[in-house]
Amino acid sequence: MIRFSFTVMLFFISYLITAQVETALEKEILELHQPTKIVQDSIVKLQKEVLSKIEFEKDSVAKKQLILRLDTLENAKDQNAINELKLDFIFAKKHPNSFTALRLMRLHVSRFIGMNFYDNFVEVFENFTPEIKNSEKGKEMAEKLKYFKQSKIGSFAPEFTLKDIDDKTISLSDFKNKKYVLIDFWASWCGPCREELPYIKELYKKYKDQGFEIISIAKDDKSDLWKNAIAKEKIEYWKHIFITENDKKIITDYFVYGIPHKVLIDKNGIIIGKWKGSGEINKADLQQLLKSIFESE
Repeated sequence: MIRFSFTVMLFFISYLITAQVETALEKEILELHQPTKIVQDSIVKLQKEVLSKIEFEKDSVAKKQLILRLDTLENAKDQNAINELKLDFIFAKKHPNSFTALRLMRLHVSRFIGMNFYDNFVEVFENFTPEIKNSEKGKEMAEKLKYFKQSKIGSFAPEFTLKDIDDKTISLSDFKNKKYVLIDFWASWCGPCREELPYIKELYKKYKDQGFEIISIAKDDKSDLWKNAIAKEKIEYWKHIFITENDKKIITDYFVYGIPHKVLIDKNGIIIGKWKGSGEINKADLQQLLKSIFESE
């Protein structure tokens, strides 16, 4: 009985010490993020000011300049977030036996700012102790990294077979050695997704006869809203899939945690481009990549 009580007491003391350490680390993270938080708050304030000006601006040229300014601020915010991510990589490597550090990495891994840092996430995860890696949350992180790897640029795009809007079966392999495929994850309720559709239509019109196909994967809940959006936006010309009536595994396979989310796959089935979120920079990047493919062949 005494031995049992002593064991319980040791466990309780160990738990308290661990909790105190993790609390101290959480405080350290807040201090670490203070400089980037100040920058983010400043950018958000400027964004609100620009949005207010856009709302009342009547001149189309001036409004376009304000929209470009807003996009520049969004890119600055993204870069600030990336700077914070890099600091967090260093922090996590310094604390390989910390669940707080693991939580920090799990928070970042599915965000778009982490899209180009797969190797860094793997390096940090492998540096964690067996206790951390083999924990429930550690195994979840390992699972996320698996899907991250198979959906990143340079990987073979995960195969899928789904039913389209006309109840026809579409497989990614149907396009191999034939077409470049842009998978566009979107939804009728997603404002930024729909704002991009005129631009996407122009790209499709320009390159569809040169071996370019689009497959839109909708994350809608109601098929009538989805179909109404397709008709209203006049985008019936390419492939459309309603994920609610299909295997949702494609969302996991392509590591989609937010929309809009676009993936460009070449004729060999390899992912050659990936864009999370909207914005002029993403548009220009996709346009330039397609131009380099179809206007140089």
